[in-house]
Amino acid sequence: MSLENNKALIRRLFEEVLPAGDPAAVPELVAPDFVDHNPLPGQIAGVDGIGYVVSTLHTAYPDLRFTVDDLVAEADRVVIRWTMRGTNTGPMFGQPPTGQSVEQTAIVIFGIAGGKIAERWASFSPRAG
Repeated sequence: MSLENNKALIRRLFEEVLPAGDPAAVPELVAPDFVDHNPLPGQIAGVDGIGYVVSTLHTAYPDLRFTVDDLVAEADRVVIRWTMRGTNTGPMFGQPPTGQSVEQTAIVIFGIAGGKIAERWASFSPRAG
């Protein structure tokens, strides 16, 4: 895949799949043997783990939206710096909803193989709100 195609793959995840809470779209984007080097609480391994994250975030933040602040690709890696905003009206990772608006930023590196997301490394800012 070209660098632009790799970036489009990541942009689709953050601008379409995550905000829509669409776990059915995850296998189109994520390799079956996906490895998450920084899994979230309760996240299972592989492509099903990303589906879990998509569903969980949408349940916790029905108004979830991401802003892609930076998107850089080189070889088989795509780096994204994003800002997430939403209102926590549902449970998340065993915690009850707070009803608060949240803004969080992160820098995430994705490894791409065979036209799909194969790996993820992430560094998150503390949540505000």
